[in-house]
Amino acid sequence: MWLLACGEGMATTVRQPTRGTSSVAIDRPRAVLARWLALGSAVYLIEACPVPTPADAERLLADLWQLTAGRGLGLFLLGIGDRVMLGVAAVHSGIEAAAASMIADQCGGAVEVGWMVSEMIDAASDVAAVNLVPTNRHIAVESRTFGWQRTDPLRGTFLALVNAPQGALVGVALSLRALPDLGFALSLGVFAAGPEAGTQVARVASTFGGVGVRLRRPLLQRRAARRMVQGALRRPASVRRVEVVALFWHPPFGTDADLRMTSSSEGAPAGYLAQGRNP
Repeated sequence: MWLLACGEGMATTVRQPTRGTSSVAIDRPRAVLARWLALGSAVYLIEACPVPTPADAERLLADLWQLTAGRGLGLFLLGIGDRVMLGVAAVHSGIEAAAASMIADQCGGAVEVGWMVSEMIDAASDVAAVNLVPTNRHIAVESRTFGWQRTDPLRGTFLALVNAPQGALVGVALSLRALPDLGFALSLGVFAAGPEAGTQVARVASTFGGVGVRLRRPLLQRRAARRMVQGALRRPASVRRVEVVALFWHPPFGTDADLRMTSSSEGAPAGYLAQGRNP
């Protein structure tokens, strides 16, 4: 019996031992396979500091499109405790670190390395997830591209994340693969682990109603949440250009003055991303 596992730039073939055959010969392939399966468990987190305009968010997505060059990339909005964080995950460790640094450079946040979000999902007793399929809502915008809307289309999403219950992990996961002509193949989802996971998923997913999505609930909730955190493309996937992708993931819009950034060394935002209502 043969098992073939293919990842980014690697393929490992493992042959099951037959009767009378030593398993020592397959220890190394098994170790390589286990290492590949473990990839994507760590997530780089970046403080959700604002970018000045929607055009900056679009340029950030365009820069990530150029950086990934056809490789998979996972982008996240995470509500952890009383903070909203941006997240990055990729199978290729170099792409993962470079993407995190690029986002931090453009939005001014600090990078926190090695958060084991997958392990947090595995350890939680209550896990929920839902897939979001982008659809055209014929939204009236102020210019030819969606990104020039005067209001932040994710303002409600940020508010829902920052007010998540204590002890819960709530996130929006955007899985991307770069295509020609500034296009992305993407799959979008919302997941939650911890208290009131199902309620929190419904609450965050509903904030995308004005942007335009259809909801599809997977049968295996924990498996779907784990695949979201790993940045894996899932069905159904769609193809969109960067200006539309920026609708579903971007740092908050505005200046430091608009969000009333504190003068503390942490630089925690004190505007609508301030500490939530939960004690």
